[in-house]
Amino acid sequence: MRKDRKTQLSPHERFITYTCAAAVLAAGVGACLHRGLFFIDEAYPVLTGWFVLCAVLAVLRQKKPAYTLEQPADLQYSGGGRRLAKGALLTGPAILLTLYVIHALREPLSAQGTLNEILRWGLYASFVWVALHSGRHLLAAAWHIVGLTLCLSALLAVCGVLQLPFGVAYSGSPEVSAAGARLAGLLEYPNAFGAVMAVFLLERLFAVADYYASAEPGSRGSSESASGAGSGRGTGSGPSINGAGSVASRSEAGSGQSTHTAEGGGGSGRGTAGAATPNAALLRLLLLLLPLLPLLPLFPYTAALLLSESRGAWLAAACASAAALAWKRRLLAPLLAAGAAPVAAAALLYCELAPARLAVEPLPGLLLLAGLWAGALLAGLWLCRRGCGAAGRVKAAALLLAAAGWTAAGCAVFQQVRERITGPSSTVSARALLYRDAWRLAGEAPWLGQGGETWRSAYLAAQSRPYVGSQVHSGYLDLLLNLGVAGVAVAGLMLLAAGWLLVLYAPRLLPPFLVLVLHSAVDFDWSYGLFWLLLLWLPALALTEALAIPARKRTTGASSGGISRLYTIGGCCCCLLLGLLSYRVGQAAELYRQAAYKAESVDREGLLRQSLVWNPVSTRTALQLSRLLPAEEALDLLRSSLQYSPESAALHWEVAERYAQADNAAAALHWIRRSLRLDLYNYAKWEEGARYMLRLGTRKLESGEAEAAQRCGAAGLELLRQYRLRVQLDERGGERHNDRRFAFTEEAGAIGRELERIMRKRETAEGERRSVTGLSFYSSEP
Repeated sequence: MRKDRKTQLSPHERFITYTCAAAVLAAGVGACLHRGLFFIDEAYPVLTGWFVLCAVLAVLRQKKPAYTLEQPADLQYSGGGRRLAKGALLTGPAILLTLYVIHALREPLSAQGTLNEILRWGLYASFVWVALHSGRHLLAAAWHIVGLTLCLSALLAVCGVLQLPFGVAYSGSPEVSAAGARLAGLLEYPNAFGAVMAVFLLERLFAVADYYASAEPGSRGSSESASGAGSGRGTGSGPSINGAGSVASRSEAGSGQSTHTAEGGGGSGRGTAGAATPNAALLRLLLLLLPLLPLLPLFPYTAALLLSESRGAWLAAACASAAALAWKRRLLAPLLAAGAAPVAAAALLYCELAPARLAVEPLPGLLLLAGLWAGALLAGLWLCRRGCGAAGRVKAAALLLAAAGWTAAGCAVFQQVRERITGPSSTVSARALLYRDAWRLAGEAPWLGQGGETWRSAYLAAQSRPYVGSQVHSGYLDLLLNLGVAGVAVAGLMLLAAGWLLVLYAPRLLPPFLVLVLHSAVDFDWSYGLFWLLLLWLPALALTEALAIPARKRTTGASSGGISRLYTIGGCCCCLLLGLLSYRVGQAAELYRQAAYKAESVDREGLLRQSLVWNPVSTRTALQLSRLLPAEEALDLLRSSLQYSPESAALHWEVAERYAQADNAAAALHWIRRSLRLDLYNYAKWEEGARYMLRLGTRKLESGEAEAAQRCGAAGLELLRQYRLRVQLDERGGERHNDRRFAFTEEAGAIGRELERIMRKRETAEGERRSVTGLSFYSSEP
């Protein structure tokens, strides 16, 4: 029997292992509590602590080297391909981080967005290293804690036990929600929450199915299961809650038998000397409950997935499962047996809660949840034992019952969401518009992209219809916009390497990995830091299982030691620099938040100035501060900020307002047009731009500058003419996605009539009068 690596670790190595596992758990739970790290500015203090901890861990590990990742025989002596795959997994995030650093040294579309991406990828790169130095049992336990935190918090919020202000997303559109309410949980976005629940559900479902398939008499994996192989290779690590072979999994090996053998001794629990001790009853109870632990998360994960009502997550989960079952056909029967009861119970819960818009009283809701959960556990255990451990008619009847449970659950759910699935979907055509505009924008910098958050910075200028979409709804397109073909190639190789490692060492983890890969193609999952952590967490789980094999030898020699020290020094320096960077932007963000609560403009100005010192590239700080400064100083500040965000429509508009307030009509018109070019479908700006020209023309007229007043009037009328033509073009453009309510307003018509009045104040030549008459289309309603 293989000797566990835990017994070989020194106290120093054990300290590092436990600290790394605690850091992984803190990162996962912290990501959940910070809305999945969608808004990175909320997590600047957390990132500061993370990077400092990573630097300390690297130094401690170098001081007295722990086990060497390259040493296990499974990796060291099996050819270079697997080592290359592991290397691609480790270096991929670091390469993407380097590409963002290169953009930061150039002139990105958004310096703040690029800085945010640098911090994100610094987190991902260090997370891989920390995860690989965690114990496999601890890493698996942290995985389940994160999944249950997300799942149970959402279900308890539905039952009224927890207060999550945005835990449920409401909508009156049947195309968005069949019942009007969808579960969003801590992520506050139902599609992302559903995808995460699908990931955790498939991880558990395939782990249980893989074990029961291996435990069947005569199966290829039964001998491995009996001998306690826990590497996860070929058969997986068993269905235990911590992902490793344990008492729970071993007690299932002889389904229907009354004898349960605990790993490491202890006897059968019957007919032993320990049966007479006071703890015998507790031990027997524990042995009875242990088989339920692997099945414990299946019902809540399934219920949360259904209540999210995410069609994309459902489809991704189905495609990932179909791909895995086509490869591992022996898992079909165990998967049917393991999932039938949880899916049926979850479908019943969904059919009860969905018509009520997820509104339920706490006590009845908790009773319903607990009752269905208990029923799913007992029925699931019975089906697994009869469908996988029995033979003949008993097994056939159990599998038939399981298939009936799956069918009934599917029909019940389909009845609730039939119109959303079979009817026409506006979201599909809307995303097609997003993808078309994003693809055109990517053509402007195809090889290296335009830096972090390119779409969020440029979508107002790139959109061909007035839709609302600050996210491109495709992780791959978003990465193409940010880093071009180079970034997509690096990320693609990293994902391929991760998938290959899963196939080699933990095939049961491939379906959840496929869910992340597939769903990210049609939604903005990768804008959530949590999704990247899960993507890297899965291959780390597989590698820690493979690396649990004892090393045949350790690397020695000055050369390898020198290289290791060089890597350590470089990693520590990078972590400390990233920690300093996150601390600076965190201080700036905190000062900005404090300024928002100050009533006195002097106090706000002082705090915003300090914030801008800590983070000079912050566009929002520059905008707020410019509104508190004199005109000349404000213009200098805005021009300086435009160096960091050259395509910011908000900055351009702010400059236009300052020139308009200074009665500089030519400069104001220039910046108004530049801002409108970057925000073409903003009807308020078109209207306000014409109003500025009206005010300036009126002032010029009152001061006796008739010619200047006429120029302002003509410029305002030209803006209104272009505005009206843009509206007409959009109306003739076929199917409209007018989320921004882009239309020619009555107020714009009134402004046009006032501008014509200014034009008529001065008698001009007949040709000029004919030109003005040609522009008079504001006397009628638009």
